[in-house]
Amino acid sequence: MRPFHVRGTDRAIMTVKINYDGDLFFTASQDGGINCWLTETGERLGNYKASGAVKTLDLTDNSELLVSGSLEGSVDFFQINGGKKRPNGLSFSFGDENLIIVYQPMTSTINYETRILKVQEILDKIKLRQTQDVLEITDTLITPDKFKTTQASWGYLNQTIVMASTEGELLLLSYPQKQEIRRVQVHDGEIKQFTFAKDFSILATAGNDGCKIFDPATLQLLRQFKYEVPMNAVAISPLFNTEQKPKPHLIVAGGIPARETARTKFQGFDIHICNVIYEEEVGKLLNPNQIGPINALAFFPDGKGFITGEEGGYSRVYKFDQTYWENDLFK
Repeated sequence: MRPFHVRGTDRAIMTVKINYDGDLFFTASQDGGINCWLTETGERLGNYKASGAVKTLDLTDNSELLVSGSLEGSVDFFQINGGKKRPNGLSFSFGDENLIIVYQPMTSTINYETRILKVQEILDKIKLRQTQDVLEITDTLITPDKFKTTQASWGYLNQTIVMASTEGELLLLSYPQKQEIRRVQVHDGEIKQFTFAKDFSILATAGNDGCKIFDPATLQLLRQFKYEVPMNAVAISPLFNTEQKPKPHLIVAGGIPARETARTKFQGFDIHICNVIYEEEVGKLLNPNQIGPINALAFFPDGKGFITGEEGGYSRVYKFDQTYWENDLFK
C-alpha cells in the first residue's frame, strides 16, 4: 500500500473530514487554514481561512455548508462551492438537526459548557444577515457536574449524547431529557477522540494508553488494544458490520509528541489495523518519511481506504490493495 501525500500548510493537521460521497476531503491546521482536496488525485480545489487554529470540522451531507470550530472559541461557516465566509462567533459543532457545541475555558475561573443549537434557526438567520456580526442564537445548556468536556456526539437516532472528558471519562446522557445514564473511567488522562461505527453498534476511543471499544448503549467495555505511545485518533471501517464481506476493523494511530521525539528512538508513528471481533492487530503501516505523530484519521465512505492528518502539515491518502481484500489475515 503506497499512499500519496498532499500538503497545504507547514503547521500540524488537526482534523480530516471526508464528504458524504467520498469524492472530496478537507484538512484543517493550526494556522487556521482549511483546504479542500479531490480524493482521487489529491488536487487542491480550494482553501478557506478560519478565525483561529482549527480543532474540528463538519459539513452537510449535500457538501454545501462547511463548519469549523477553532481553539480561540469561534465557529466559522463557509459555503463550499463559493468559498464565502459566513458569520462566526458560535464555537464548534456536532450533530444533525441540532448542533452540539463544546466550550472549553481559557482560564481556570470559567466552567466547561456544552450547548445544543437548532440548525434551522442558524441557517435562517444566516440567510437574513448580510454582515459578519455575531448571531444571537437561542440554545440549551448541558453542563454535567464536575465534567470537563472535550468532545460530544449524538448517539443512535439522537436518543442519547456521549461526552468525553479531559480526565479520561465517558458520559452517556439521555436526550431530550438530558439525564445521566452512566459515567465510566476509560483512559488514564484525556480521551483524545472517540467515534461510532456507521451503524452505532460500537464506540471506539483513543487515549494515552491505547484504544478501547464500548457498547454505546451501556458504555460496557468490549475490547481493548494497548500501546506504549499515546493514540490520538481512531476510525472504524464503514464495512464493519455489512452483510456481504464485512471488515470488522478499526485503525488507530498517534505517536510520541513532536517536542519529545528527540529524546527517544521509539516514536510510534505507526498506523495500526485491528480486528475488533478477535481483539487482534492484523496489520501495521509506517511511512519511512513520517516526521511526526498522526493527529487525525478518516475512512472513505466505501471502506476502500483512509486519510491521515499529521504534524508538519501532511495528509496521506491510503488505498487498500488486493492483499487487504483477498488475504485471510484481513478477514
